[in-house]
Amino acid sequence: MLVLTRRINERIVINGELVITVLDVGRNGQVRLGFDGPRHFQIYRHELLLEIQAENRQALSSAADVPSDLAASPPAPEG
Repeated sequence: MLVLTRRINERIVINGELVITVLDVGRNGQVRLGFDGPRHFQIYRHELLLEIQAENRQALSSAADVPSDLAASPPAPEG
């Protein structure tokens, strides 16, 4: 793990595309960060990413419980 020390308004650049700026450091130790980069970058808080992954796993296991005749696409109407 790379550990860097930054002050307010100082930046870190990742892969020349993602710029992370330290916006504020509160007295309670809370740090506000700003992210600037291409729209295709998906940025999540770690705890939110864990929730998304858990929901995705649950959805996959629920889909596995569907009987195969219900999971298949209905036949095309004749006519």
